[in-house]
Amino acid sequence: MGISLRRIIEEIGGGPKGGKKFKAVQTGGPSGGCIPAEHLDAPVDFDELTRLGSMMGSGGMIVMDEDTCMVNVAKYFFTFLKSESCGKCTPCREGIAQALHILELITHGEGKPEHLVQLEALAELLAEASLCALGKTAANPVLSTLRYFRAEFEEHIERRRCPAKECKGLFLYEIVAAACTGCMICRKKCPVECITGERKQPHLIDQKACTKCGTCYEKCPFGAIVKV
Repeated sequence: MGISLRRIIEEIGGGPKGGKKFKAVQTGGPSGGCIPAEHLDAPVDFDELTRLGSMMGSGGMIVMDEDTCMVNVAKYFFTFLKSESCGKCTPCREGIAQALHILELITHGEGKPEHLVQLEALAELLAEASLCALGKTAANPVLSTLRYFRAEFEEHIERRRCPAKECKGLFLYEIVAAACTGCMICRKKCPVECITGERKQPHLIDQKACTKCGTCYEKCPFGAIVKV
């Protein structure tokens, strides 16, 4: 208690794996908020975490790096909270379900600008009208990610792009010619046959025909296929 988030994450925890850049930390469990790098020097105590849009909660921390999509993070925790809701009060039961539905639309590239307004309205409803602490704090993952990572939500909605390249269908796969050995594994595994190229020659993905399923990315043994 009282030491900084930075000291816990970087000194005690060793920082993000693989030298990745720190992006956010969620404190307090599934109902906690996501705190960005700009607040890493904040001390860990009840008042400060609440001020930042999170909470002490269970006392746990989940650290996320640059490859984490914050919209997907909010969806992940709302999926858990939906399963945990007892369903007794309508604001919690329906509010979480509706917010989760909106988050799913956004991560699938079907989001609209008004969805952000609706998420904030649902969050207020949860905090004010839910009967128990689960419902009252359930809005934290959404409100904190909207507060600190709103641009990421807007990127999903306006450009149909996932900056972290985590939401399938919202980024492209490309073959790096210099790394491609022409083994033809990706060409054989592609379910829509949109990859062309001769054996031992660099291959090419037809982006118009590609369904962005990720099969080629998963099957390439040489790491020649990248997300862009």
